[in-house]
Order: sequence, then structure tokens, then C-alpha cells
Amino acid sequence: METVGSTKAKSSKTRRIVLWVLAILVTVLGSAALYLYNNYSRLLSDALMKAFDSSLFSDVYELKFEKLGVNLVTGNIQVYNVEIKPREKPLIDYPYINSSFELHTQKLLLLNVDISTLIQSQILRLDKIEILEPNIELKLSGKKYILFPFSDSTAVTSKEVVKKRPIESYRLKEFALVNATFHALNAEKEREFTVNKLSIKLTDLGIDQKPGRDVLTNKHADLSIGDITWRMQKGAVQFISIKDYNLQLDTLNLLNNRDTTIFHFENFTTGLKELDMQTGDSLFHLTMQSFKLSYRDKAITLKGINFKPNMSDAAMQRRFIYRAPVFSGSVGSVKLVQLDFDSLVYGNKILIEELGIDKAAVTIFTDQTKPVNPKKFPGYLGQLIGKIPVPLQIKTLHGTNMSLINRERKPDGGLGQVHIQRMTVHGKNITTFPTRDLLSVNADAYIENKAHVSLALGFNYNVQQYSINAHVSPFNIPDLNPVISSYTPGNVRKGQLDELTLTANVGKTSSTGTMKFLYHDLQLDLDLKDQAKWKSDFLTSVGNALLSSSNPPSANKPPRVVQFKVDRDMNKGFVNIMIKSLLAGFKETMIMSKENRKAYQEDKKLFRKKNKNK
Repeated sequence: METVGSTKAKSSKTRRIVLWVLAILVTVLGSAALYLYNNYSRLLSDALMKAFDSSLFSDVYELKFEKLGVNLVTGNIQVYNVEIKPREKPLIDYPYINSSFELHTQKLLLLNVDISTLIQSQILRLDKIEILEPNIELKLSGKKYILFPFSDSTAVTSKEVVKKRPIESYRLKEFALVNATFHALNAEKEREFTVNKLSIKLTDLGIDQKPGRDVLTNKHADLSIGDITWRMQKGAVQFISIKDYNLQLDTLNLLNNRDTTIFHFENFTTGLKELDMQTGDSLFHLTMQSFKLSYRDKAITLKGINFKPNMSDAAMQRRFIYRAPVFSGSVGSVKLVQLDFDSLVYGNKILIEELGIDKAAVTIFTDQTKPVNPKKFPGYLGQLIGKIPVPLQIKTLHGTNMSLINRERKPDGGLGQVHIQRMTVHGKNITTFPTRDLLSVNADAYIENKAHVSLALGFNYNVQQYSINAHVSPFNIPDLNPVISSYTPGNVRKGQLDELTLTANVGKTSSTGTMKFLYHDLQLDLDLKDQAKWKSDFLTSVGNALLSSSNPPSANKPPRVVQFKVDRDMNKGFVNIMIKSLLAGFKETMIMSKENRKAYQEDKKLFRKKNKNK
């Protein structure tokens, strides 16, 4: 008969045996699992290399990686220290390949891989590829960059060609490139391109390659870049820098032939910040705070634009033989509304419903001591727009909160300056297409923040001709002495402008029109250089005596409304003939010609007769 103690001893011995068996079983299974895992990793590594080597891609590039990890449950594969780079000597020479790339990354993720197909057939089928923090180098050459062999390649130098599998058709649910560093060099064009913090996400990516053409489809693409820099030794631009660039693209379909690329998409948005650009000759510097584009909204918005030379006005003018204006300034915002992107992309036409410009401040400097180019015969605004090489149509233009400073070095070496403020501009029918309609420009502004001017211009596109309708509201004339004294040897002691209207028809060679200049209590003060003060005072007295101090001269006389004609300087543009028309009207009002005196005598007779009949 067994005792209780002996029963407990046997039970304890049985438990120990079971535990030992379990431990041995776990060890065996663990060792087997570890062996299988390591063997599986080796099999996957071999299969991955065979899949790569079986493609045309491997004729030109080689793949290396340090190790591979796999999750057999999810089918996810992690590849470490991956390197793809051009072979020192291609297995087969494809003469049309003119560019190459190189990729290094610490980790590459392949998600939801069909492992059995990869091992058995060396075909990589998966849902997602994710490349983490890669370093990508591009070497570019030629007009169209070709980095990979085509499936229909026939121009090869090797006689022993091993048949390899091209990427004829491929589908991927998602491709992700995270925080990449990208560097491209084009030695032929002497250009260098660097990108930091580049991230790309492509959804539902499809590739279909047939003889002579490649088709790429993509449901959605997201691209973001921390900063971009271009350096170019040749061309009109020397340096470009951009911050925070982003792009979103919906439903892309792209057809790529050897010599053409055709694409279509449903929506496209992009934007950037802090653009910094230097021209190739280092003369000008352009910056922009932000840029936004929306294909679906048909809109582009630019903000914080600044444009200025990198040298002084005097240094800039030394570069010119003939008289040439130099521009600088800033623009608060530019908005393009209802821009037809399809016409722009597929037809190279710029069609805009409305162009809005706000807070533009422009400075123009001209050296009048330099001669005018005798071979330059500028047209008017209609002809200047007509010479734009790209088909263009802007139905309306609106400029608000604008200002203009015109600075000139005068023939005597002095400096003349006019400041125009609080300016608004409205334009219609800005186009390079054939039209019988006029280009209309309406402007409203204040000269030296004092004289309120309204201006309406109508330009003919077909001939060098335009019309002027100008109106100036009442103001105190001495308020414009800063302008008057910078252009004339004197100023105005006192005087009030009551009304000024000017209408003119400007032709190719001359301008004719009418001016109504009403004023009262006008007195001049001449300050002639290199003359004694008494001579200046004497000429001032004579001038005031000869000139009428008021228009109309008295209550019982009509106002002088004069006609004028002025010849155009054929080497100057539409602004110059406008100013000459204004000055001709002033001169005729102050000192009338024979024709205007005769017409004024008739006006006085009609005036007296009219008042007599009252």
C-alpha cells in the first residue's frame, strides 16, 4: 500500500519529466524556427536578387544590401543598407541611355509581399514600397533624360544577349519616399540641383510598357520638399532657391514615347515659399514670399514679390550706350482668376478672365544725358502687347493701391522726380489675338499725393493710334513745386487749379487735341542758374505780366479752351507723346498761337452775345 508521501514524490517526478520534455520541444522548435527563419531570409534574399537580375534594369544597374528581415505572418520584408548604382561596365550597352542615378538608404520596407511567388518565380508582387531617408544622386545629359533600357531595345553591342524580363506591367497600391536627399548634376549644361527633405507618396501606381511607348497611371500623388536650390552657369538665371514646396496630383495618366510625352490629370495643386532668384548676369535679384496654384479652381496667387538691381542706378546706366529705363519695385499680391490651364498645357495659350494686382510700388530710372537709340522705333501699347510671342488674352486687369516713382537724370545733370500715389488701374481686352476692339486702360491716381488725375486711354491693335481723355480735379498748384522745380528753373508762388481736361487723338507721327485749363491767382517765381538774383526777379516780373494770372481772365470773359498739335519723337514711346501733348496744351493756354487767338475772339463774341440776351 502506497503512502501519501510516495504519491506526492511520483507526481513531482512526473511534472519534472513533462517540463523537461516541453523545454526540449520548445528548444527544438525554436531552433527549427530560427533555422527556417534564417534559411527563409536567405531564400528571400536570393529570390530578391534573382528578381532584380532577371530585369533589363540589371543590365545597367546593380543592387546590394546588407541583410533582410521578414515577418512571415504579415508578409512584410525589411531590407537594410540598400544600394543601387550604375555598373562600372554595363552587361549590355544601350547607346540611347544618357543619364544615370544612384540610391543609398539604410532601410527599405516591402509590405504585404507575395512571398511564395517571389521565391518560386522571382517575381516581386506586393502592396507597398517605402524607402526611408535615402540619398539619391542623378547624373543628367541630353535634352530628354533616359536612365533605363526600353523593353524593345535592339541597339546593343553584346552578341551574347541573355533574354531578360522587362517591366511590361506592374501595379502598386502605394509607393512612399520619406525625407530623401536628392542631388542632380548636368555637367553638359553646367547645372546643379539639390533637394532636402523630399517626401513622395504615390497611391495606386500602374506601369504598362509596350514596344515604343510607356503608360503610367497614378490615382493620387503627394510631394513635399523642405528646400530646393538650382545653380546654373549658363542661361538667363544663375541661382534659384525655394522653401516648403508642395504638390498634389489626382488621377494622372501619362503616355511616354521616345520623343514625346502626353499626360492628363483631374486636379493639380502646388505651392512654395521664399523664392530667391538671381539672373545669370548677376544684375537683378527677384524674391517672392509665396506661390499657390490650383488647377480645379483655375487660379494662381503670388504674394510678396520684390525685384531690384544688384547695383546702383549710376552703375547700371554705365552698362548702356543708349537711354534705357531701369525698373525696380515690389508687389503685394498677384491673382490670376479663371486661368485656362488646359489651353496653357496643351495649346501653349495663356487665357485669363481676370488679373488682379495689389500694392505694386515701382521705381523707374532713366538717364536723359544718354542719347536715344536712333534705330529704335517703339510702337504704342497695342503694338507692344501684339509682339508677345505667346498667344495671350486677359479679359480684365485690376490694379489697386499702386504707386510709381519716375526718376530721371536730366540733360543738365540734375535729378528730376515725380511720385504718383494711390493709383488704381483697370484694363480690358489685353490680347495678342486678332481683334477690332480697343485695348482700354483707365487709371486714377494722385501726383505727389495732391493732384487727383483720372485718365482713360484707348489703344488700337491694328495701327499705331490711341486716344487720351484726362481730367484733373481742383488743387493748390504750389503743392506740386517739388516736381515743378526739379524739371524747370523755378516754381509757383501761388495759384489754384480749378479744372483741367484734355482730349487727344494720337497717331503714328503726331498728336492733336483740346485742353481746358482753368485756374486763378497764378504767380510764378523763376530762379535762373548762373544769373544774378535781380535778373531772375526781373524775368519773373516780366513772365507774370505776360502770362494771364487766371483763366477765364475775368468774369465777363469766357475761358480759353485751346487746340494743340505736337509732333511725335519717333524714337520714343506712347508716354512721351502723352507728356508732350499735355505741355503743348499748357503752352497754348498761356501763350496762344494765332489760330487759338482767332478762335478765342469768336468765343468772346458768342459769350458777350449770350450774356447780353440774358
